[in-house]
Amino acid sequence: MQVERRRRPRPIPPRRPIDPLGPIGPRRESSQRPVQSRRRARTKFARLKYRNILCLIAGAIAIGWIVTIPFRIRRPPEPPVILAQQAVSPQEALSPPTIEPSENLAARQSEPTFSYNIKTPPNPVYSQELQGIVDEAVKIATSKGLPAERLSITLFDVSNPKSHTFAGYQNQTLRFPASVAKLFWMAAFYSALEKGIITQREAAFKNDLDQMIRISNNDSASRLLDKITDTKSGGRLAGEELQTWLKKRNQINTFFQSAGYNDIRITTKNYPIHYLKQEQPIGRDLQLRGDPSQPIRNQVTTDQAARLIYEIYTRQAVSTVASRKMAYLLTRDLDPKAWKNDPSNSIQGFLGESLPTNIYFGSKVGYTSGSRSEAAFVRTLDDRAIYILVVFADDPAYSKDETAFPAISRYVFDQLNARGPSSLQ
Repeated sequence: MQVERRRRPRPIPPRRPIDPLGPIGPRRESSQRPVQSRRRARTKFARLKYRNILCLIAGAIAIGWIVTIPFRIRRPPEPPVILAQQAVSPQEALSPPTIEPSENLAARQSEPTFSYNIKTPPNPVYSQELQGIVDEAVKIATSKGLPAERLSITLFDVSNPKSHTFAGYQNQTLRFPASVAKLFWMAAFYSALEKGIITQREAAFKNDLDQMIRISNNDSASRLLDKITDTKSGGRLAGEELQTWLKKRNQINTFFQSAGYNDIRITTKNYPIHYLKQEQPIGRDLQLRGDPSQPIRNQVTTDQAARLIYEIYTRQAVSTVASRKMAYLLTRDLDPKAWKNDPSNSIQGFLGESLPTNIYFGSKVGYTSGSRSEAAFVRTLDDRAIYILVVFADDPAYSKDETAFPAISRYVFDQLNARGPSSLQ
């Protein structure tokens, strides 16, 4: 008979109490820190290390932000200054002042209070070399089937301070300047501001000035012309009221005409003007234009536009401070990244498009469905070429053609830039 044997359960030893401060069993003396203490120390060290790293990063960011402030807020490059051709010699400076003839003094005193400050136009020397360049520029236009009779060019070389030279093609023919008229309104505005005719601060007009010159905004130009002449667009006028309005608006002409800008006319606004809801002149602005069959249009010569550019960059126009501000407004960035995606850019199809990007370029363009015009100042960084180029083309064919102006501009640049320093002596 089999007897079932049962396995006796193994006795379970009594549990030892767990020492919360160390491993099970008797404690041993050791030179090492307890594990948990070491972990705490490492954690504290890690926190300290990361805190220091974060502080260093924050400090580097702060220093970098401070160091880059001038680069982030810096204005466009300082516009260059042309050295005026006629300088006063030491002998002239020491000689006694001449007495102005009484008839000249009386004539000067009879001039309108609101007038341009430079009464004597620049006196450059005619250059046969420059004339050859201008003649080739005209051929560039005619080779594209464009009419030469509707084209005017002035080229003014100011690279040699001892002798400024010029040449031109139909350069004294009055032509419609389109928005190049805004160049003249800008100068008149700064004069009115400095003479106290405009009593508000310049800051009140900063946006309109910028918009008028940089993107040729007609709304801004309309407001500024009204402010300069103390006029407003509106309905038709009659009698003495109309004559008063016409006289006020005509101040913008006499402002320059009294300083030798003969026969210049820049009284008419550019259209469309959106805030007035006007696509073309109406009311008193239409009355200003006179006979509809032969309307009075703005009229400027390329020589006159070149003269004003010259006077701005010699820091003579209105004042040194005003000239510098105007030069800033005229400054353009030729880097395609700055203008390619801007539909209102003044580079594509104009004089700046074909030029190198690493030069100084200041410009005011004009463009309508029937004309294309531009007045520009160009200066290379090495001063090999410093010149003023003004091109007016008052014909729809030029308006449609976007290649003639860049081609003319590049040709002039290459010719003037190719000359060695010896030719400037």
